[in-house]
Amino acid sequence: MTAQRPAASPEPPFSVRKPFLLLDDDVTRLTLVRHAQQDYPVQQGFDHSQWEDPPLSGLGRTQAMAVSAVLGEVDVDVVACSTMQRARETAEIVASPHGLTPVVRPELVEIKSYSKMPDPSADPQRLVDPEEWAAREAAFHDRVMWDHMFFSEGSVEFRERAVGAIDRLVADFPAQHIVLISHGGVINAYLGDILGVEEDMFFLPNHCSISEILIKGDRKRIQSVNERHHLHTGILTN
Repeated sequence: MTAQRPAASPEPPFSVRKPFLLLDDDVTRLTLVRHAQQDYPVQQGFDHSQWEDPPLSGLGRTQAMAVSAVLGEVDVDVVACSTMQRARETAEIVASPHGLTPVVRPELVEIKSYSKMPDPSADPQRLVDPEEWAAREAAFHDRVMWDHMFFSEGSVEFRERAVGAIDRLVADFPAQHIVLISHGGVINAYLGDILGVEEDMFFLPNHCSISEILIKGDRKRIQSVNERHHLHTGILTN
């Protein structure tokens, strides 16, 4: 004999669940995952080209397997990522249990810092007055805004690119569960746009942390930010 479930209770007037899209059909579930740890360069001095697009580190691959195990337990329709190696490698690991091929979108790359240098091979600090560099760096430490950085993509420019790219991805796969392997700046841009936070990076997502958003039309509701229960202390990094 099969046990009968009790009838569902009707929603009360002014239900607090309804505004958060928890009762709606055709809702898009967007899971934002920061890529796994990249292989940081070991070098004398600063060479931006060595930092721009590194592959995953060994620890990073372990982190990617950890988040893949968690997401492998739920239905996923789409796995997407940017063109950057650290995002693509993480996406391939996450997509594998679902038999999916990652959707790659170039416009989802991280903030293009130092992209406007007159000489890409130059040391950026040698191109700027030292006092002005120190003042801008202090301002950046106080409030993380891309406009403080020299030769970088600007704050408004970056947020419009990142938010627009994610909105187009959501429009391309409506009412599906999209897992986007993304970057710290991109995740901040999208969540910041929803929350009305002006600062470009108001938190630093952990590698392979999870943030969840429900979307329907123009309505976007954040369900969680920087989930990291699947990353034990030994593999938890920023």
